[in-house]
Amino acid sequence: MEKRLLAYTVCVRMPSLVKGAKDLRNEGHLMLFTISVLMLLAVLAFTTLTGFVPYGSPAEVIKTFYSACNTGNYSVAERLLVPDANRALTRHIGAVDGGLRGICDEVTKQGHLQRVEVLQQEVHGELAQVRYMLYYADGSKIEESQGLVLKRWAWEIAP
Repeated sequence: MEKRLLAYTVCVRMPSLVKGAKDLRNEGHLMLFTISVLMLLAVLAFTTLTGFVPYGSPAEVIKTFYSACNTGNYSVAERLLVPDANRALTRHIGAVDGGLRGICDEVTKQGHLQRVEVLQQEVHGELAQVRYMLYYADGSKIEESQGLVLKRWAWEIAP
């Protein structure tokens, strides 16, 4: 009973003190809410930026490129090439050979690529070199090497 009376006395006789405590409590909630929102925005920004990088390593880019070529998904394969390579394939020498589709059909033996084995990956800053082996359905295999560049947080195949 004495505690209730004391609390009532403080509230009645010192309303500014109780109001200040409520304000502090509200400010604390506001601060916590603000920090939570800022952290959520930071996570969203990070995932958005890394979301533009669907393939984390140069080796993954090579495997994805050949997989896309092998299944005829040329739009995915095209996005993995530097823009200069795309222009060369559509306008110059590559256009004579059938563009990206012709090159993909050639390197996959018309979709008969069985697997890509990465033998070595070297990364030096924004440049990378991947050495890999292509295995085909007829039992043949070819060793290749390809350079990549890091552009806008994504690895792209360079000519």
